[in-house]
Amino acid sequence: MLVQTHFPRSLSRSRYDQYLASGWFRGSVMLYKMDLLCIDQMLYSVVNIRMNLGNYAPTSRQRKIMRRVESRFTVTYGHAQPNAHKEALYAQHKSRFKGFIHSTLTDYLNAGFQGTVFDTREVCVYDGDRLIAVSYFDLGEQSMASLLGLYDEAYSKFSLGSYTLLKEAEYGKRTGRKWFYPGYILDQRSDFDYKLRLGPMEHYTSKKRWAKLENFKPKTTTSYKIREATEALTSGLRDVGMPSHPWLYPYFSMGYMGPWSAFFLRLPVPVELGHDVEGMLVAGFDPESESYTLMHIHPCPDASQFLNMEPSSEFATGEAYLNHLYQTGDTLLAQGTLEEVLQLAVRWRDRPDVILPA
Repeated sequence: MLVQTHFPRSLSRSRYDQYLASGWFRGSVMLYKMDLLCIDQMLYSVVNIRMNLGNYAPTSRQRKIMRRVESRFTVTYGHAQPNAHKEALYAQHKSRFKGFIHSTLTDYLNAGFQGTVFDTREVCVYDGDRLIAVSYFDLGEQSMASLLGLYDEAYSKFSLGSYTLLKEAEYGKRTGRKWFYPGYILDQRSDFDYKLRLGPMEHYTSKKRWAKLENFKPKTTTSYKIREATEALTSGLRDVGMPSHPWLYPYFSMGYMGPWSAFFLRLPVPVELGHDVEGMLVAGFDPESESYTLMHIHPCPDASQFLNMEPSSEFATGEAYLNHLYQTGDTLLAQGTLEEVLQLAVRWRDRPDVILPA
């Protein structure tokens, strides 16, 4: 599945190790797996990475960053305790986040609950009494997972985001943990690549194994398969004289969550063919069945009831996005071939009530 979620009622440290080693992430009070991400007007595959702390040693540049910070500021470790100062740093950073965003730091860490099953710690950096950076990480038995780093932009010259990540790794090594999970990168170059400066990384492969990152093969990713299949679809539509418009659909993950999931569109890249009285007709490639589908969709009138996170501003301003939660209507074709999609699309195009995309 492209998206999996789990809400654990209890979670031992050793069990958390197992989840991390199997490609899961922690998100607020849940564990989840997500194979795809729609950001920066592109479709990406998520690539889980981890570092063996037994081999970790800071570089000379990293030691210089740490000396520079520690000669000027005070650094503390502790259990995660959100407060007004940390919330202010979170609010300062929210505009830089991508995807779907928790409205507050407290929501990010515990979704409004009194606590979670996770053992979450923080690294804080102070200039006198002023909080200038904080980062959060979870502890397992032999593993630790980095969650979030925040810093005061007025102190950006001190590389505080890099510093707190280095202090997390240092903490893990000092406490005898083997694996440090700094999150993920993407299958193409992106802003997430800063994590790779920590040191040599492994990546979680499509065969559910960990391997050296230098052996990563982008053509094995789900996003590559979808991009190739979508290009074949749009090319085929052009050949039969059918106008179309491919979209990125960041809300595809809602089709995998909760008891209502079957009602929502799951296609990460739906291709608009036009409208009729039933709604918008879209075609798309389903990577799970490795086949094409053709269906009607329409905007969900109660979208706000299902979305408890804020979409980033780029979803509203970026021209590539289908920026609404969509419900599925009637399905004209499920698990079909490209040829079957093209035949049905041409037949549908000739109906009198059809409005083709501009």
